[in-house]
Amino acid sequence: MNFQTLHELVHATRCTRRFKPNIKILKRDLEEIIDLTRITSSAKNKQPLKYVIVTDKELVGLLAKTSKWATHLTAWEQKEAEQPSAFIIMINDTSIDGFAMIDAGISLQTIMLAAKTKRYATCALASIDKDICKSKFNLDDTLQPFLGIAVGIEDEVVSVVDVKDNDTNYYRNDKDEHCVPKRPLNEVLIGKY
Repeated sequence: MNFQTLHELVHATRCTRRFKPNIKILKRDLEEIIDLTRITSSAKNKQPLKYVIVTDKELVGLLAKTSKWATHLTAWEQKEAEQPSAFIIMINDTSIDGFAMIDAGISLQTIMLAAKTKRYATCALASIDKDICKSKFNLDDTLQPFLGIAVGIEDEVVSVVDVKDNDTNYYRNDKDEHCVPKRPLNEVLIGKY
């Protein structure tokens, strides 16, 4: 893979909140994604993260309905027909003394990029209902739901736009496209020595 291909993949990999209905996500595809993320870097190589794959339509619907979607968009709620087709639940195994927050970032980016190569869109949700996850997936006290990752086929346009007036909140434009403001390189690259 060259840099341009990676650049295009990263640029195309955006959190999606509107998904096409009635799409079947293969468990095998999600297993392959988890198999890839399990070999990524882990702080001190402790590997505290575990995963649950959810493709059952009722459970996916429950997780989608009880999550908070796009909290910056006060005039929008996800409709049932826009819900994802699957979820990956990222879990912190607290019996392993690792650095789950660091590992979660590495894992999440790997999952999102890998899903995109399979033509799936994703959305990371810290607002997943953790109590529902604990009860539905029979998680003991050491297995703490950390993050939900919605998976499906996107049914919206998501665009990276320039930050204006230091406002980084995402929004919908007049075409109902999801716009994600990003700071310019000269604001985040603060030195070249």
